[in-house]
Amino acid sequence: MPDDSLQGTGPLETALRDATALAFAVRTGEASAESVLAEARSRADAAPALCAFIQEDWDGAALAAREVDRRRDRGKDVGPLAGVPLSVKDVIAVAGLQVTGGSAAYAGNIASFTATAVRRLQEAGAVVIGKTNCPEFAFGAVTESAVGGRTLNPRFPGATAGGSSGGEAAAVAAGISALGLGTDYGGSLRWPAQCVGITALRPTPRSVPDLGIVPGAGGWYGGGKPSPPGARLQAATQVIGPLARSVRDLRTALAVFTDRRPGVRTSLAGIVPGNVAVAWSDGSALGPVRREVSEKIALLAVQIAPEVRTLTHVPDLFAGSLTAYNRLRPVDPMIDHAAAVAGHEHLILPANLDVIQRSMQTDAGELEAAVAESEQARRRELAVFDTADIVLLPVAGGPACDVSGKLDIDGQSIFGWDIMGQCRAVTMVGAPVVSLPVAFSSEGLPLSVQVVARPGADALALDFAEWLEGFTRLNLPVSRQ
Repeated sequence: MPDDSLQGTGPLETALRDATALAFAVRTGEASAESVLAEARSRADAAPALCAFIQEDWDGAALAAREVDRRRDRGKDVGPLAGVPLSVKDVIAVAGLQVTGGSAAYAGNIASFTATAVRRLQEAGAVVIGKTNCPEFAFGAVTESAVGGRTLNPRFPGATAGGSSGGEAAAVAAGISALGLGTDYGGSLRWPAQCVGITALRPTPRSVPDLGIVPGAGGWYGGGKPSPPGARLQAATQVIGPLARSVRDLRTALAVFTDRRPGVRTSLAGIVPGNVAVAWSDGSALGPVRREVSEKIALLAVQIAPEVRTLTHVPDLFAGSLTAYNRLRPVDPMIDHAAAVAGHEHLILPANLDVIQRSMQTDAGELEAAVAESEQARRRELAVFDTADIVLLPVAGGPACDVSGKLDIDGQSIFGWDIMGQCRAVTMVGAPVVSLPVAFSSEGLPLSVQVVARPGADALALDFAEWLEGFTRLNLPVSRQ
């Protein structure tokens, strides 16, 4: 493809219907929830080597789907997600299903509690089909675990499905689930969404109920009553959020999570993008970035400039937040994880055990200094929203890495967390962000942007992302992928 072109990778360019379309078909009787589920199961059966799931529950899903159909036939409201196949990352509890956190220490562990976010989706008509694979304790930019094996990328063989919500991303991209539920601490929704070419929402922290994530307070692992995480950085920045095949699906999921009526836009409705001020960066102040990524986001800025109120280039956007994040994360005592691994140390991956144990040895003064720096950095970085409504920057410095976790940046190899610097910086700011595919790399792999709004302005991030989703599809060449 030409180096100066952008190519749309929107989820609606595939033959797969998004969750909104599936739910509409079920509500109107065009399709039954059972038939939708049967299609999902056939795709799962056709991809046994995908390793997206650690446990599938088609029998339980069939019961739930039949109940959706019965309610519809009786004239009852079946909800905005009627019959939508839903998969759940294996750090989120669903009663009666495994919750292992990708760790051999908890293989076979069964949850007795359903996370609030999952329950709300179920009440909206979604049908849980199973739990998806993730690296141990969701530590990793690729998804491989002792419980679920290595998750493959269903759309781009040879590339990773990302991490840590890689099982979720793979299941949604493969058409097995139409909506996925994952978590994001330093990029674990946004990065895998890019890797497979779908969308994801990292909501403003605390806007979506996070009860039911493991390890929880005191090492909670799915039994009894959960409590929110206790470690400071984790409690302040870890979120539950959706992965989907369209931005409108993300909007519906957020409305369900927050008990708002789906479809209602709550900020700047009707004036996106004309009254929106946009700031952008190529993310190179946050880590190595391929030349083609810099060129493509610059071209995207040129393309949207006539459509928005103002457009400002801010090269060092969020650089202070990344520095603060990288200083605080390793010294923030991982008290919940430490409690979870106690007595199981021999079953924990050595690298993960070392990270947990080292964090517990933090000097109190060092921790307080890191916390103070993070708070100061966040206040400074939020100043960008005094003049900009939306911020755009890449999800990463390149496309999906290979299955070993290596990403080539113009001849330089980077690994692991270094890949996710652009995501980590936004995490520290505490802002809502949509991960949206807008272009392809030279290898034909998706490249996504982060559409960021000020904390609490999730609806605005979704508004602009939905407009951008349509803009890239209508105004730019369509990919052959």
